[in-house]
Amino acid sequence: MNVTLKLPDEMVREARHLALDENTSLSALVCELLEERLRARSSGHQMTLAEALRVPGMPDWFYEKDFPLPDRNETTHREFSFETDED
Repeated sequence: MNVTLKLPDEMVREARHLALDENTSLSALVCELLEERLRARSSGHQMTLAEALRVPGMPDWFYEKDFPLPDRNETTHREFSFETDED
């Protein structure tokens, strides 16, 4: 079935690039994304933000990176004052 969609030009441009990178068509990419959403909806599963931000076709290891945050206790703090040096 043919369907006409109104999408922002930049989004379509990016989606076409994504489809090319995945060696698929824009129609197939949109179909895959809709199937995922419909499957999640029918199963009663509410999509999390992390799931919504997943890029189709990316391997799982891409999302398993650990970004360590600095330890706040080891961070040196600078002393500062709101007083002016003027006398």
